[in-house]
Amino acid sequence: MALELRDLRKRFGDVAAIDGVALRIEDGEFFSLLGPSGCGKTTILRTIAGIVTPDAGAVVLGGADITRRPLHARDVTLVFQNYALFPHLTVFDNVAFGLVMRRVARAEIRTRVEEALALVRLAGLGQRYPAQVSGGQQQRVALARALVVRPSVLLLDEPLSNLDARLRDEMRGELREIQRRVGITTILVTHDIHEAFAMSDRIAVLDRGRVEQIGTPTEIYQRPRTRFVATFSGQMNEFDGVVEAVADGRASVATPAGRRVAAAVTDDAPGPGARASVMVRPERVRLDPPADADQRLDAIVESVTYLGGSIRMVARAGGDRLLADLPTGDAPPPAPGARVVLGWRTADAVLVAAG
Repeated sequence: MALELRDLRKRFGDVAAIDGVALRIEDGEFFSLLGPSGCGKTTILRTIAGIVTPDAGAVVLGGADITRRPLHARDVTLVFQNYALFPHLTVFDNVAFGLVMRRVARAEIRTRVEEALALVRLAGLGQRYPAQVSGGQQQRVALARALVVRPSVLLLDEPLSNLDARLRDEMRGELREIQRRVGITTILVTHDIHEAFAMSDRIAVLDRGRVEQIGTPTEIYQRPRTRFVATFSGQMNEFDGVVEAVADGRASVATPAGRRVAAAVTDDAPGPGARASVMVRPERVRLDPPADADQRLDAIVESVTYLGGSIRMVARAGGDRLLADLPTGDAPPPAPGARVVLGWRTADAVLVAAG
């Protein structure tokens, strides 16, 4: 079921936790709210759930305004960061809890709980207690408890943050696969860009209570529209300066050091005379670049770090520090102090407003 947030606002004292957030999440979509601590993402999730009451704006589910409805009447369920399982109840009874509260018949409860446990690959573990299953299994119990009541919207509040790195990677895939099979509208809150990219259909990047950009993972990473989105979604090479000209889908920026750097532009990009930054991802920077790399810089290698799947090179080109993620190969990378040529295509650079 589609969910809309219409000019949602919430203040805690002098802090605007939600500052005019407006977005629409489509039926069956996996949507992530991504941002640093304190950006408002959890407050938005709790407002959707009915735990927090907004100062202004509306939460609309399936065309109905649910802003003032109590939590139990919203047709949404929330999986908390710490799972919030009842330690004195078995796995079966934890999952059944919501159905018992809704006075569902006992026979139907058994059928639905067994189906939910099978869905999350916990069949046969219903008589264990939370302390008798692993962290990943506890996460699945919490998910089964949320899904068994068959809500229209599933809310996930950083559900993987308590797991180790290997298990977190596994659960990303499992959560996404379960969501696809069930087809439920899902909203994930996370500060982890890799988690959001791996699981989401679309992402809203938030900062200080406001939406900076909404887009697919590819759009957020490859075509960030603000400096905040560009730097939060991954490391960047930055060239600050003033836009000299914009023509044929590209802009030329003059830096204080006298360098001219070009970037691809969108319709809302800064125009001539505006302060702006050209930004390039490290993996787009090439050593001894091919002919289609129309931006080239002579540089001196400062350091080389082996990262397994790639090599991180740090180089200095005049007053500019450059990061380049190079593929590993049979030939050793240039050593610190070596002179190199680095380059990239204009199409791989983006232009964002300064500040």
